[in-house]
Amino acid sequence: MKNVSFQMLGVGIAQLLPLLATLILTRLYTEEDFAGYTSFIAIGSIFAVGAGARYQYAIMIPEKNSEAVKVFSLSVYLTFAYSLLLVLVVLVITFFNIDFKIGHNIYLIPLYVLFFGIWNAFSNLSIRYKKFKQNSISKVLQSLIYVSSSIVFGLCKPIFNGLVLAKIIGVLSSIFYLFKKSVISLEFPKIKSLNKVAKKYSDYPKYGLLPAFLDIASVQGIVLILTWFYTKEDLGYLGLTLLILSAPLSLVGTSFKEVFYQKITYFINAREFAKGIRFFKNSALGLLLVGIPICLIILFLGEELFSFAFGDNWIKSGTFASILSFSFLIQLIVSPLSSVFNAANKLKVASYWQILYFITTFSTLGMFAYVLKFEVIELLYVYVIHEIILYSIYFILQYNTLKKLN
Repeated sequence: MKNVSFQMLGVGIAQLLPLLATLILTRLYTEEDFAGYTSFIAIGSIFAVGAGARYQYAIMIPEKNSEAVKVFSLSVYLTFAYSLLLVLVVLVITFFNIDFKIGHNIYLIPLYVLFFGIWNAFSNLSIRYKKFKQNSISKVLQSLIYVSSSIVFGLCKPIFNGLVLAKIIGVLSSIFYLFKKSVISLEFPKIKSLNKVAKKYSDYPKYGLLPAFLDIASVQGIVLILTWFYTKEDLGYLGLTLLILSAPLSLVGTSFKEVFYQKITYFINAREFAKGIRFFKNSALGLLLVGIPICLIILFLGEELFSFAFGDNWIKSGTFASILSFSFLIQLIVSPLSSVFNAANKLKVASYWQILYFITTFSTLGMFAYVLKFEVIELLYVYVIHEIILYSIYFILQYNTLKKLN
């Protein structure tokens, strides 16, 4: 409980700080600035999937700490190599003038991916050694540096997007903190000595990269579609909307998912399937009761709240939030329950849905945006309908997975 409390507290504060800072940042940055930041994070997150080739998630597996350090080192080496490769990718993108609405900030993507990959490796290493408090502090520090740097850059207006620079500096500060508190030294092992662990844990890149890519690309689907087919202003408004709505989704979803995973795994391992099904239903009901008030407030007061908090210039973000309120609700209910696939060892079922979600997201949004030329408001309604249908299917698959065990 102590360890979980540290994690929840860290996630909560790390989410709350940028949320509160947005009250200031929306008065320092324009809609185009938020558009550039939103697009940068979407593209950077997709590229970051390949950082470390997913070996960072194997750090907790080895019995010996010495082997875990080798896996950590392998992840860091691969992150450096991958980031260098991204430099070439970025040069190709700029050569062919592919527009992601982030301008020269695209040159910062390899740097962001490099820092994110190293931070992710350090974070998993700290969890292995049960340094939950330090891991929590690193997340708070990252948010604190991001917020303070964003305000400074908002005042002095650097060449690059201030929000993007602040994000990169925040991740870098977290790396320094975790390295200072870590059990390793600067002496990394030779590359040849890592061949054994690379082969031993090769399932992580083999079976982890594609699902992770599909997952993050699907999540960022609406952002990418607006990046390609709509104005920077619309993308900026959506960026603020997603920033605000993601805070309760991350806090409630992440915290509940950890507790749910532990409990549902216990019921399945104990072969108490009836109790597991009942717990699943009660969990869904509990998440529904938590989400309904938030959903209704956003639905009916979205424009007023955004206008009051962020200024009249951002009232359209409130309109977007009102439309997206029901997609927010169903994601809040269904996403935390996805741990049932891990607990039941039915990852193939989850992967099938992920592929379906990826295909339908881009085909549906792409058709209505590019072919049918829908306005952005109309597209958001299509997106909400799509989310409700797909997440309803996901929920049914979760429930049926449990029932088949009984």
